Amino acid sequence: MAGVLGTPARFVAVDRAEPRRLLAPWALAAAVLAGQAMASLDSAIVNVAGPAIQADLRLSGPVLQLAVYSYLLAYAVTLITGARLGGRHGFGRLFTWGIAIFTLSSLACGLAVTPAMLVAARTVQGVGAAVMVPQVLSLLQVTFHGERRRRILSLYGLVLAAGVAAGQVLGGILVSADLFGTGWRPIFLVNVPAGLAVLACAAGRLPRGPGAAADRLDLAGAGWLAAAILALVVPLTFGADTGWPAWSWPVLALGAAALACFTRYEARLARQGREPLIDPALLAGPGVRSGLVGIFSLHASYGGLLFTIALYLQHALRESPLRSGLTFAGYAAGFAAASVTWTRLPAAWQSRLPAAAFGAFAAAAGLLAWLTSSGTWPWQATAVLVIAGAAHGAGFDTLVHRTTADVPARDAASLSGILATINQLPMVTGIALAGTLYLSAGRITALPPMSLVLLALGSALAVTGLAVSVPLARARRPG
Repeated sequence: MAGVLGTPARFVAVDRAEPRRLLAPWALAAAVLAGQAMASLDSAIVNVAGPAIQADLRLSGPVLQLAVYSYLLAYAVTLITGARLGGRHGFGRLFTWGIAIFTLSSLACGLAVTPAMLVAARTVQGVGAAVMVPQVLSLLQVTFHGERRRRILSLYGLVLAAGVAAGQVLGGILVSADLFGTGWRPIFLVNVPAGLAVLACAAGRLPRGPGAAADRLDLAGAGWLAAAILALVVPLTFGADTGWPAWSWPVLALGAAALACFTRYEARLARQGREPLIDPALLAGPGVRSGLVGIFSLHASYGGLLFTIALYLQHALRESPLRSGLTFAGYAAGFAAASVTWTRLPAAWQSRLPAAAFGAFAAAAGLLAWLTSSGTWPWQATAVLVIAGAAHGAGFDTLVHRTTADVPARDAASLSGILATINQLPMVTGIALAGTLYLSAGRITALPPMSLVLLALGSALAVTGLAVSVPLARARRPG
């Protein structure tokens, strides 16, 4: 049994609900990574279509924001719960339900004729992604082991982060193509045939995973976490665009307080021997906290870079959405190359990759600040984006591998939910903080807005890289 699923037999006992004929490992990987790609694409694909949606449905500015971010918010606040449900009721079953919800809500988004219908469909789409996405890493963890796990985690990292950049490109292409006069609608409708194909391949043929615990689902913990994430995300999402109104600061404080309450509540459940939503012992593992901080920092930097460069190209340089989206093809190419090649490096080099990745990303940000200081976007800047993407890919993949390497299969659901949330929330944080710097640059310094953002980003990466690399090195040191 351990040879089939890559985990100790006591964690993967098959019950009556287990499918009789499972997909072959690489067919399973193709199916679940296709679902992950759909969710990643939809995190960004709407950005470049915003003006077209606004004109067609006559959305006000705030409603357009809500249409763009309702997916992100619903996705973020329900990810951990989705992961825990997968651990209790079966990874394969929850993935299938998630892809079905995501596909149907994508169809509703594409057919939306009113703002309310679009926002509601986007919210349900986010819930579907939150049910589906945590199961992807869990299914890969219980199916692959050893060198095969290293390779599949590289593909997972590629799909996860490069999908956002690809979403920008695909969104620009589909909106510009105006297929059959449908305007922006194909950015959602493209999910329908893809989702149906995944369902046809995977339904009833995915492993259940480790047996569910007998304890009840931690609904109170889920409520505290959802309240904390919402209170932190909403001001970060809407505060910058509305001039950081007075309400945003108390709400942020309430979010921090709710997060502290969640942490204390989870620790109390663990001490009582009950099943918390997030086991504090899981975060105490060697290098886990440092790895999560590093992943958060990389994704937040990426989100800020993605948002502000798109703003710079379309507003300051008057470039088209298609050109703006295609600019990030270089970043995606660099990320893809690093994701599929870092495992071939000598083991001694791999141990130094996180520090090197942060350093290269910081240097790329500084170089971009210099190249754009004249108010242009030279071709060399796109080449530098390739370096930034490669640094992001190498750093993210190695951090994911190190963070998951020593976590037992029984904790796969918890860790999957944590990683999925850490992959999502930094995008909002990076966009809000970098966007605030960009829009407020004239009141802060004489530096050009783009240069200010890039210099701040490079400095933050350099400091975080040092703070993360030292604990990781100690965690991996024998003895």
